[in-house]
Amino acid sequence: MIKFFRSIRKNMISENKTGNYIKYAIGEIVLVVIGILIALSINNWNELRKQINMQNSIYRVIKEDLINDISEFDSFVKDYENIQKPAFDAILTKKLTKEDWEKNPNYISAIMGFEDIAINQRGLNLLKSIPNLSNDIDQSLTSKINNFYDQHSVEINIAISELSEEFGDNLKNLKNYDWFSSFVANRTTDGFIDYYTNNYNAKNRIALYSVFYKIYVGELNNFKIDAETLVIDIDNYLNEN
Repeated sequence: MIKFFRSIRKNMISENKTGNYIKYAIGEIVLVVIGILIALSINNWNELRKQINMQNSIYRVIKEDLINDISEFDSFVKDYENIQKPAFDAILTKKLTKEDWEKNPNYISAIMGFEDIAINQRGLNLLKSIPNLSNDIDQSLTSKINNFYDQHSVEINIAISELSEEFGDNLKNLKNYDWFSSFVANRTTDGFIDYYTNNYNAKNRIALYSVFYKIYVGELNNFKIDAETLVIDIDNYLNEN
């Protein structure tokens, strides 16, 4: 092709067709420019396609994280409804005997701990590690994902912090009783049960602790509900792209 154009130029110059040569030269320049623009367009398209593929891969990781969280949080909420909540209700509304406490270990476990659940953020971290990834692709879904995690991370962390603080205060109070060391070391429950059966202040503390526990479970449930919607949004986007 290059030899062909050179041959045309050579003939025009040798035949002294300057005007035609100038027109030809301009045409050749236009063709070169068009070729460059086409090459740049193809290159830009390839880069955009790479970015879209990378973004879609990250969205799939986020979807997997959300599905895992939904399953874990759903299990936690169900355990609360079936175990912790009935235990709190029984402790706060019934006159439990020593035998009641001994027959139902859930009463003690409800008071003495909770599961600190962490949100999976593997996909979110990938998305944030490439800050310019979505500038020219899709901002709406990325914004929705960021807003989702920002909102629920704050709310869940606050709930955990409040519940942890209340739990810590209860432990500090219990350490003032002479039976506490034997309860921790040997799981001897006589003193523990007597305290929570007969001390009015103990019930007040359980009442407040159960409130914070309920708030914590509520935030996890809110996360689960919104996460299910976000998974659908991600699926719809991936199906369209």
